[in-house]
Amino acid sequence: MDERLQALQAEMEEEQTLRRKRDSLEVEYRSLCSYERELAVLRQKELEDVARMEQGGVRNLFTKATGKYEETLAQEQAEAAQVEARYQKVQQEIAQMEDTLRQLDQRIGELSGSQERYETYIIQRAEELEAAGTDSGMKALQAQIHSLEEQERALLEKRNRIADVRWEVRNVLGILEDAAGYGRWDAGRGSLLSSYLKQERVQKAKEAMAGLQEAVKRARVVEDKQLLAAQDHLQEARRQRGWDIFLDNILIDWSVQDEIEMALARLHNFSGVLEEKERGILEELRSIRQKQTTLQKQWENQVAQL
Repeated sequence: MDERLQALQAEMEEEQTLRRKRDSLEVEYRSLCSYERELAVLRQKELEDVARMEQGGVRNLFTKATGKYEETLAQEQAEAAQVEARYQKVQQEIAQMEDTLRQLDQRIGELSGSQERYETYIIQRAEELEAAGTDSGMKALQAQIHSLEEQERALLEKRNRIADVRWEVRNVLGILEDAAGYGRWDAGRGSLLSSYLKQERVQKAKEAMAGLQEAVKRARVVEDKQLLAAQDHLQEARRQRGWDIFLDNILIDWSVQDEIEMALARLHNFSGVLEEKERGILEELRSIRQKQTTLQKQWENQVAQL
């Protein structure tokens, strides 16, 4: 490996290392800032407590009458001092962290594009070898690696969209399970209140279904036939609202409950479809990453010979 290639590789590895370090520090920095805001509120409260003790008032009259004024004031001042010390310390840590992040950003900026420069130089060397009659195979390897990276990126995006859909499904299922619980209570020893609460949950489930269907449209990876069927069951349960609440009887209760249970069954089936889709995506990702590992080793071996 020639010196220029070694230098470019070192720059690329340094940039990657610094970016990982910065990502980790950014998480710590945000946590520190959140803690600083909490301490600022607590600090203000402690200062106000001390000020009230020093300025007098009804509470002071009581503590003075019991002979505990000095003790109480000292305690308030000690607590305020402790919070102040913590507040000052976290501010120092934040300042140090900001300084470190600025230094990292400066160096990352200097190294920015190192991977592109590294790969460009490798391809230039490969083309020189080809011109001299030797095919290194580097260009073909690079194309394969980039293709796998694109496939991996697309699969990860698809998985994230499915995760969004699954969250919406769990939300609707939670509301419907609640409705089913009220429905079973209503069918057993229910009342006007239990019917009302059940129907309220059914309405909330219908509203939540809108968010679920939007997530399904964005995902573009699953059909929504089960959702449409579940929505029809909810619509029927909602259509019986007046009878269910004001002319309540066991037949109406079980009719509404049946619609709720059918909607739940449809959504559970849909959840199973999503789970299967996600399992397939994970399997594809595993296969792609195995290929990436193999190609990366080939790439490194070829680079070492340049």
